[in-house]
Amino acid sequence: MRVVLLIAANFLRAQRWPILVLLLWVLVLSALGLAVDVRREREDLLIIFKQLAAYAIAFAIFLGGSAIHNERKSRRILTVLSKGVGRAQYIFGTLTGLALVLVLYCFCMGFTGSWVLGRAGFPLPFLWFLMLLCLLASLLAGSLAVVFSTFLNPLFASLATAVFLGVPVMAALQFGGRLGHFVPLYPLLDLFLKASFETAWRADWIPILLALAEIVACSLLASWIFERRDIAVSVD
Repeated sequence: MRVVLLIAANFLRAQRWPILVLLLWVLVLSALGLAVDVRREREDLLIIFKQLAAYAIAFAIFLGGSAIHNERKSRRILTVLSKGVGRAQYIFGTLTGLALVLVLYCFCMGFTGSWVLGRAGFPLPFLWFLMLLCLLASLLAGSLAVVFSTFLNPLFASLATAVFLGVPVMAALQFGGRLGHFVPLYPLLDLFLKASFETAWRADWIPILLALAEIVACSLLASWIFERRDIAVSVD
């Protein structure tokens, strides 16, 4: 466990600038909360809040898709593994670091949303439930990106992740039903995107449980693939 946490800390240190940029978007919402009449502009603020969730997913794919490649390119990964660290530990450490980034972002987003949207009358229990959905959706996207990053470069890993996530979404939009639950990004984000100040909501735990199961499955699959990769070969 200590090794996993150390690798997670190294991931946070290596990705500090992208993380800073990600958090700056939350500050934009905070600044708008100070600059505008919250009750009059509440619908516009809610749209910006929803956009922040999209940024979380995009950054999760970016960070997950580039993490392994960057470490291989710098050869740091060979140094770490030469100290007796298992490859599975390395993957779990990377995913833990990614999860910590997303937890921090969603917490800051939820805290800011509670202050800005809460003053406009948005129900706070609903808002924090949406933060849970955002966290799971972005962590699912990031975990899948890590799987592809074990054998693809960052560009193709990100593209493959986008396609793998996008096909079930398009199928659900086109045909409806439960097709979106194959990779439950759509059911996780559907309530988020449809949220309004008048929405009557209820918790749907099926996509949440599916997302948790698929996050674990992605972690195990990434470890299994990484165990069989020749990482001594240099990458560009």
